Parts: sequence; structure tokens; C-alpha cells
Amino acid sequence: MRRAVLIPLSLALLAACADQTTLPGPLPPPDGLRASASADAAGGALFVSEPQVLAWNEGGMMFGQNLPLPDLGGGRVVWQDASSGSATVLAVDVETGARETHGSVSGNFAYPATAGRWTVWSGQSGTLYLRDGTTGDVRTIGTGAGYTAHVSPQGRVAFLEFGAGVGNVAVYDAATGATRILTHYTNESGEAARDVDVDGGVVAWSSFTTRSPYTTAIRMMDLATGQEREIVHVNSQAIEPPSVSDGRIVWSDDRSGNYDVYLYDVAAGTQRAVTTNPAGQFNARISGDLIVWEDTRNTTSHYLPENDLYLYDLASGAELPVATGDDHQGWPRIDGNRVVWTERANERWEIRTATVQRATLESVSAAIGGMLASGGIANRGTAEALGAFIAQAARARDAGDAAGERGALERFTQHVRSLDGTQITPSAAASLTRMADALLRALGG
Repeated sequence: MRRAVLIPLSLALLAACADQTTLPGPLPPPDGLRASASADAAGGALFVSEPQVLAWNEGGMMFGQNLPLPDLGGGRVVWQDASSGSATVLAVDVETGARETHGSVSGNFAYPATAGRWTVWSGQSGTLYLRDGTTGDVRTIGTGAGYTAHVSPQGRVAFLEFGAGVGNVAVYDAATGATRILTHYTNESGEAARDVDVDGGVVAWSSFTTRSPYTTAIRMMDLATGQEREIVHVNSQAIEPPSVSDGRIVWSDDRSGNYDVYLYDVAAGTQRAVTTNPAGQFNARISGDLIVWEDTRNTTSHYLPENDLYLYDLASGAELPVATGDDHQGWPRIDGNRVVWTERANERWEIRTATVQRATLESVSAAIGGMLASGGIANRGTAEALGAFIAQAARARDAGDAAGERGALERFTQHVRSLDGTQITPSAAASLTRMADALLRALGG
């Protein structure tokens, strides 16, 4: 049975029709969600590594106090733990496992965010703090809405400030110590900013009208020129926070009647749909060519879903699952090829991570050798038998025999599963199966 978890507030908003997207218009969307990975020019097929548990908060499933809300950047994961009564900001190095405490603030939420050497969080009063990971110094940078504050690797913090009585976009620059107000909404203007993100010289935010007719939009500004653009305007209040990376912006909105993920390329001025599945896709984040989101396609209730995570690779056009199953997986974050999310498991909220990797027949062969050396494969005979299947697949590939390659990979997978827990450790078997499955998907099998 899939346990029920309340969906984010934004998904509870009623869907409404949308007007035409702003010029330049969107590119034709892909034909639905692609259920298979594919090989690309770089060679190989994408797969997601076996998930690892990084941390969890004590105190069980008490939602408001214990939701960790992790973020990822600069080789670390940061999260909040308010189970003691105040919100503590914690960090873990994903390679070494070393942990640090960055700070503690009053209230149940600190909303930490991190990128490069920087980490930002807020107190209950809205005071924003910025930590320099190189020096360990923490500075107070202003007052604003901590729930939407994000920091770029360059040390720019985008957040909402309320000096005019409504949310306006502000950017603090760690290099200069100066804060720049980008928008000038007022109560009289009938518009306000809601969520904001920053990367490099691009700031993106969502805005909404404060009186009828209620609409939302995604806008951006080039910090170097001060030029502002409206990317899309939706005739509802249902638009998700934007995410920015390398001159691309992603978000979700309901213009199609359900939440879909959209992409805007700043340099080209073009927009396209990333997903078109009738299930909802939301909480989208981007890093480089990879987009990750929360997905309801496998849930049994629109109101109380048990969500999964999926990923799309812009370079190859491949879509693949990141985390699925009976547990709730949500709030994804991505940096480079690493994904972090929150999962309801073992009667607690766990922070889990996995990496997006590329499989080739050669990398599978190398993995077999490494597992034999590390004890993941029990003996040389088992390793040689597995290697023989991969050698058969390679010969078929080199001869242009896709059916033969597929057959050898299928036999390899069956052999791995038959020895799972006996001659092959469960962890090693899972890794080999993931790699083989990626190659089979690329072959259309």
C-alpha cells in the first residue's frame, strides 16, 4: 500500500486556463514523457545509482517540526532540524560524511540553501544569514522571506524583501556587501513577487496579482544590463517556483490543465515543454543539462499522493526514474550529477542521495572487476561468468547486432538476479542491474 502524504500547497490550487505564452513562443513539446533512457553522443546510457541515506531528523513523522528541507551544492548537503525546539542548520560532506553545525535560529524553519562555498538561511523574524564555507564566517545580510532565499556559487543571494509592503526581489552580493532591489511592486500596483532563484547573472522569479483577475507570471532579469523579461503569463495562481542554471530556467505551471515542467533558454529566448504527461509534475529543479522533478504518475489519489522523482537529460532526450516505490519521495534538489531528496521511510523523513551516471559495456566490465576486488562478487568464477555475458554483448554491438546485444544483456541481468544475496552482495547486484537496465532501455528493450 502506498501511504498518503499531503501534496504541496501549490498543487491544491484550482487549475485554470492560460493565455498564450509571451514572445518568443515555445518550441513544440516532446511527445509526452519518454519512459526510456537513450544513448547519446557522449556514449553510453544514463542510469541513477543506488540511493544512499545521508541523514534524518529525530522525533518521528511530526511534519512541521521535522521536515529537513535539504539543499545541495558545493559537495555538501545542508538541512534543518527543529526537533529540539529551535531550527538548527546542519551540513554533511557527501564524499567524506563529515558533519558540521552551521547555526541555530528560533522557530521551526530555517530554510537553508547552499551553492559553491556559500550557505544561506533565515530566522523566524526573517533575518538572513550567509556563511562562507572557506572561512566559516557567518554574516547577517538583511531581512526577508527566508523560505525563498537562494544563493549562487558566485555568492549572490536572491530573496524577497517587504519594505514596500509587498514582496520585491532583492539580491545581496557577498563580494561587495551591497543589496540591490530589482523590482518595485507596491500595494497600489496590485502585483508582488513570490519565489526567486539566481545563478550567474540571471535572476528569475514568479510574480502574482494581489487582486482579481488573479494571474501569475515567471520573469527574469539580466543583472549586468538590468533588462527584465516576462517569460510566461498564466491565468491562474498556479505557478511553481523557478530554478536557474547556466542560462536556463525551469518551472511548472498549469496552462495545460495540470502541472507540467517548462524550460526557457535565456540566450535563445525560446521556451518549451519538458513534460506533457497528464499526471502532475512539479518542484522542478535544474543543474546544467539535468532537470529533476516530483511526479504523481504512480499515485492513486490526486489529493493524497505518494509521489516519485524523475529526471530528464536535455543533452540526450532521456527521461528516467530517480526514486520510486511505496514511500513518498519529494522536494528534489540537484547539483551537477547528484540528486538529493526527502523520503518518508522507517517512520521518519530521510535525506537520500543518488548520482546520475553513464553506463557502457566497458564500464559494466570494469565494475565487475572492482566488485570482485572489493568483495561485492564472491569469487573469480562468478566474475568471469558475468564478464562472459558482457563480452558477448560487446561482440554483438561491434557487429551491429542489436538483438544479440540485447539478448546477452538480458541473460546477464537474469544471472545477476539469480546470484543476488549469494555470490553477489545485494548492493553489487543492484548496481549491476541498474547499469544493464540502462543499456537495455537504450536498445529499446
